[in-house]
Amino acid sequence: MRVLEVSEHYFPHVGGISEHVYCLSRELLRRGHEVEVLTSRIPGKVPEDVPVVCIGRGVSLPINKSFSRITVGIGIWARINCLLRARRYDVVHVHGSLAPMLPMAVLHYSRNDKARTIAVGTFHAGHDPSSLYRVFKQPLRRQFFRYYDGLIAVSPVAEETMTCFFPGSYRIIPNGVDTKAFSPGRSALADRLPQSSLKLLFMGRFEPKKGLRHLLGAMPLIKRKIPDVKLVVVGSGPMRPYYNRFIAPEVKDSIYFAGEVTGARRADYYRWCDLSITPSIGAESFGLTLLEAMGCAKPVVATDIPAFRYVMGEKEGIFVKPCDHANLARGILELARRRKDWKRVGKAGRRKALGYSWKRIAGMVEDYYQEVRTRRGIVENRQSGSDSAIFCPRGPKVRRTKGA
Repeated sequence: MRVLEVSEHYFPHVGGISEHVYCLSRELLRRGHEVEVLTSRIPGKVPEDVPVVCIGRGVSLPINKSFSRITVGIGIWARINCLLRARRYDVVHVHGSLAPMLPMAVLHYSRNDKARTIAVGTFHAGHDPSSLYRVFKQPLRRQFFRYYDGLIAVSPVAEETMTCFFPGSYRIIPNGVDTKAFSPGRSALADRLPQSSLKLLFMGRFEPKKGLRHLLGAMPLIKRKIPDVKLVVVGSGPMRPYYNRFIAPEVKDSIYFAGEVTGARRADYYRWCDLSITPSIGAESFGLTLLEAMGCAKPVVATDIPAFRYVMGEKEGIFVKPCDHANLARGILELARRRKDWKRVGKAGRRKALGYSWKRIAGMVEDYYQEVRTRRGIVENRQSGSDSAIFCPRGPKVRRTKGA
């Protein structure tokens, strides 16, 4: 099949959707499909082993206790129309919210070749009730949502969120994890990162819903019991200066900001730590960082929210109350005291993570593509070569690249 994976969120933007789109595309390529990723252009590098089509410029907006992206530019809809007409995809797979511009334009023009093309949507978000979807759900449903042929949610939380706005028959297909990259072993960073009797790791973007401020607030309480505790914070974002105000003077020398780390390089940080801490306050639909830590056989301390309960159980870590730095500190100290259990808890997490391997998850997505095509009465599979460039008769050129 010729597949177009569509996402406003893609590398160099770091996040769960970017990881999902990249890993799914890579695995589908390995299975013999033609796959391209349609996204916007932002500064930085993208992985070179998955072909990318860049249209427009991506900008970031604060939405739903996080930062979302939309595409801006001149002639975006005309370029996408040109792309779909020239490439004639078997599947267009839209990831994320129905946001301007890429998802809307792709859905609008996908209907032009319904004899060949199916439109599938995967929804990754866990919005709160104040979401803008409540305002715009009727026009979105009439103009765009009805053109989906298949609906995927990455968790029951994501399904519940979307059903509130757009009822339909959703298939639960979770996020995956690269279980080869995220695996147990000695960290290559062991000599470069701080050493202590308790090494803690935070992995995530610097945005309100990730709850980093509560972990920083818990550090003085932890240090009183374990004076040489170290916390490594992996991530970046415009809120970095904001978090400085939550670092008490007595723990400044206990916290190390590693900056942004992408892809499989994150695995070495998980291998370095003793405990992986995920203190999100809510508005999450999945727990990818939990899976990555579990893949590396590390015990996890996570907030007790539905999205994390879907991924992790009591055997793989410990749950704490959201937005409560004192309870978070108690949970970390409790698991720290159970040092003899770390190996058992880590092995349980590794077993759980293996069930989310990308080989298995991509197989589920591939089967769903075929199921939807069969339901639509499309039984023909076509193999064809790739075009290095696409020219629009009355519009700009859209170049398919391997890179930024």
